[in-house]
Amino acid sequence: VISSFALALIAAVVVLQIAIFSSSIYLHRCLTHRAVKLHPIVALFFRMMVWITTGLVAKQWVAVHRKHHAFPDVEGDPHSPHVAGFWSIQLGNVVHYAREAHKPEVVEKYAKDIHDDAWDRYLFNHGKAANLLGLTLLCLGLGVGWGLLAGALHAIGYVFILSPSVNGLCHVFGRKNFDNTATNLQSVAFLTAGEGLHNNHHA
Repeated sequence: VISSFALALIAAVVVLQIAIFSSSIYLHRCLTHRAVKLHPIVALFFRMMVWITTGLVAKQWVAVHRKHHAFPDVEGDPHSPHVAGFWSIQLGNVVHYAREAHKPEVVEKYAKDIHDDAWDRYLFNHGKAANLLGLTLLCLGLGVGWGLLAGALHAIGYVFILSPSVNGLCHVFGRKNFDNTATNLQSVAFLTAGEGLHNNHHA
């Protein structure tokens, strides 16, 4: 018999990886870089997964990431460990992200091709509602206490470990195949749908 704690841990890991894969495929590869084109139904699925597991607003994420590519590890980079300091990014990446994401001029300049549709206006642009719904579903499935634990573990993993590892660790430690400031870390790549191969990405 699987214990309640084990179920909460499994749920947290599953939700975390859904968040990582959905962010990587939809926000990063599809919207930001136009590297893949998704069927509208598939895109809607990933939009829903990004929304309910992260609460991120797509055009804000796109804008911040594109600005990062415009100013990699120099003044203007929204989250460079070389500019802000390694621990500032590794532990406080969410603060650096939020600061840029909520600047209308940044979103307007770097995500002008991302237009809100009805889904965005009534659902996907409302991150707090997503967080509440996601947490409610975990509590319904696992019980209130274990659901809250699973939600907390997921949030810690996404906000304070995996996402900042790409922006922090993968700009300081690791190997390089190309001449840029990012690095490749296989361990991070394994946990982040390949995002840890960051030196390759910046090439």
